[in-house]
Amino acid sequence: MLTAEWSWEFAVARERLWPYLADTDWVNRHAGLPRIEARYEALPEGGARRIAWFRKGPVLVEWEERPTQWRVPEFFAVERLYVSGPLRRFANTTTLVALDSGRTHVDVRVELEATSPVFARLLPLLALQGRRGAQRAFTLAARLAGADTVPGGGETTAQARFAGLRGIDRRVTAALASHVSSADARDLARMQPYALADRWNLARREVLRGCLAATRAGLFNLQWSVLCPSCRGGSPPLDSLAGLRADQHCAACNLPFDAVFDRSVEVTFSAAPVRRDAGRPPVYCIANPHGSAHVLAQVTVEPGGSAHFELDLARGHYRINCIGNPSVPFAALDDEPNARLTVDFGDDAIPPVGAVRAGVVEVAIGNRHALAHTVRIESAAWPDTLLTAAQVTALQEFRDLFSSEVLAAGVEVGVESVAVLFSDLIGSTAMYATTGDAAAFRIVSDHFRTIRAIVEQHDGAIVKTIGDAVMATFPDALSALEAALKLDGAVADLDCVAAPLRLRVGLHAGPCIAMNANDRIDYFGTSVNLAARMQALAGAGEVVLTQEIAQRPAMNARLRAAGLEVINESQRVRGFAQAIPVARVRAR
Repeated sequence: MLTAEWSWEFAVARERLWPYLADTDWVNRHAGLPRIEARYEALPEGGARRIAWFRKGPVLVEWEERPTQWRVPEFFAVERLYVSGPLRRFANTTTLVALDSGRTHVDVRVELEATSPVFARLLPLLALQGRRGAQRAFTLAARLAGADTVPGGGETTAQARFAGLRGIDRRVTAALASHVSSADARDLARMQPYALADRWNLARREVLRGCLAATRAGLFNLQWSVLCPSCRGGSPPLDSLAGLRADQHCAACNLPFDAVFDRSVEVTFSAAPVRRDAGRPPVYCIANPHGSAHVLAQVTVEPGGSAHFELDLARGHYRINCIGNPSVPFAALDDEPNARLTVDFGDDAIPPVGAVRAGVVEVAIGNRHALAHTVRIESAAWPDTLLTAAQVTALQEFRDLFSSEVLAAGVEVGVESVAVLFSDLIGSTAMYATTGDAAAFRIVSDHFRTIRAIVEQHDGAIVKTIGDAVMATFPDALSALEAALKLDGAVADLDCVAAPLRLRVGLHAGPCIAMNANDRIDYFGTSVNLAARMQALAGAGEVVLTQEIAQRPAMNARLRAAGLEVINESQRVRGFAQAIPVARVRAR
């Protein structure tokens, strides 16, 4: 066996360098290693064995990729057990040490075992090539980690093409053009508009609008991926929402799961139409700790063994994830006295953990099971930069530009939470009789346009109209409330020869089902029915919602700030066995 140890020091903070070095797929590519193929073999006890390979001329090099171990942002360790080729085993441990003045010391330890004495003579050469490759990749990583990430540059062909997007902020078109011209092809294959907006210090909604407009103009492709709830890896992207299926399976985790419209179905964009290399990027490593950025620590514990380490946990919600066992949630709290996280599992499920003190926590893991287990300590929160299918399909602009993007007939996809608003125009029948059909039709059409503008202003979309009523959806209840409070006053200002127009509005938020109805994305379920019932309870100029929604902190604060009268009462609602506590909101 040959052991080699290398060290570097870079003038960049460890937290900024970690995302590059822990992205082993990126490192291997820039180190000059060959692209690989991979497959997953399901294990009866749960999880999967990861097999990867490449060919070098007539030689097939194949190995089993053992579970990577890491702690963010301290170290990661990779191990390969070879099935064919000149090596028997490869192991690599990379450690990042934070130094004063924002510098980082990087140590790499490599172990190589050959299959025969003949191949053993080649190990020093392999190690030398490995060091040169690591030097190249690490130096580039340090340069990128320390650079200003805001796009810039002079006029390019791409900028001329993106500048033609009508109605899009020029700063957004310039940023998109620069990104397409200069970014790595892999980063252009799966662009996340909210993450790009944050990096560029631009408004998220405007960058998303730019990406939608670029797709409509043929510069980008819009794509849909389903994320595994365990590893959060994405399925191969779909070119159309019609290809989405509710039941999913992650081969890497050997885990079946259901697609959730507002959690696991992600919308991204590809620049393949303007950058051919941004199609399906090749794979260089399947270990990749950065690919599961929500995992703060991953460790494999042998039967009868244990692991002990410290982990810095910010205040929030976490879970312990162990293949073959249900995940166990716990919280890190500021005022919790316990600073030790104990995970002791055997043949039964992992026992409840409770809470620990936020900050540096001592972690102790014991394995009484007959098999080795890989244990992950991971954040339970999903990143807010994730653009979900529920968010994008709730945008009026998306529905206008991509009206053909619908679920396949018969496919029902769960939505964890969506805000649904219903409005109804009061006295429209009498208005038709008073003003005549032509004038009344114009007034009702103006009323629809006014509602649409307000709904769109608050990131919502009109799902359908039913007579003079409107159904709209929003990504959250607060956005729906903001729109609801403006609707009645806005339509009252319309030119109407009869009495001023009045609306009654109801809203609710909760889980529902998304499906294809009449070639559009529609929503069904108890939450939708309850929103419709709230609208039926409202009087002229009133907004009615359930007290459950009205009493949420953000909603309550908004109602108090608006100085509105809120009447809490209990109402019998058709289709519901128990009386529903409702909040009736009206101007004082």
